[in-house]
Amino acid sequence: MAGETLSPGEVDYVLRRAAEIDSTPSPGRHATELEPFAGHDTHLPMGEVVRLAVEAGLKLESVASALAEVRHGAMVEPETGPLARALGSGHIVVSRVVAAPAEVVRRAVERFMREQLLTVRRHHGDRIEWERAQGIWPGLLRSLDFSKRYGFSLVNQVETTILAEGDNTAVTFNIDVSQMRRERMATMGLRSALAFAVFGLGGTVLFPGFGVADALALASGGIAAGGIFAIERRRFLESRARVALAPERFLDLLVQRRRHLSPDPGDPTG
Repeated sequence: MAGETLSPGEVDYVLRRAAEIDSTPSPGRHATELEPFAGHDTHLPMGEVVRLAVEAGLKLESVASALAEVRHGAMVEPETGPLARALGSGHIVVSRVVAAPAEVVRRAVERFMREQLLTVRRHHGDRIEWERAQGIWPGLLRSLDFSKRYGFSLVNQVETTILAEGDNTAVTFNIDVSQMRRERMATMGLRSALAFAVFGLGGTVLFPGFGVADALALASGGIAAGGIFAIERRRFLESRARVALAPERFLDLLVQRRRHLSPDPGDPTG
């Protein structure tokens, strides 16, 4: 641990992730004010990273959680390309360090996943692959989920990793939304093309000739197609946010529950 160094991208991740975990940063310094470190080209010792984070107003506990996520592979390289820029990465990674034994956390995670209508696809020990439960009853529950209880209802595969970290346990959810993203992109393209055909090409048919009317019709078709694309993109990003919110809420509740059950070290009655 003492001799470990972090790359610029890892340092940037640790600072950003610790700011997300830390719900009460120090006065005068907000998480949005943390400067990205990725522009630098030097590796930093882990102790230096901790010092920088604490000086930025972050809690030591939050920094330790972010460092544990990096060590357990929670950090993923940013995806590039037009699809990723339009709809985000094909994977959502949510990770947390819980102050509880691994077996206790494992049971809680497995119960949560089954409540989300997922079943085990492959078991690799500390790492488990989950997939959507098939059948009439799970499908009916998803279709009648008006309260958005099942956050993973649009997801086909989720991978959970549970690793002991001393007296604590590191939990990582790796959620595959690539198929969900591809399907939405196909829908967005089809509806945008249909809108352009109806408003744009349809207008040129009604007003033949290469005049002002045709130009206005094509322009209106382009605007309609762009509007449809923007609406569908916003809907997808909202669905993507709901997917990420489900494990985040679960982990928040699990961490708070363990803190409530843990005795205060300074309390002699604990």
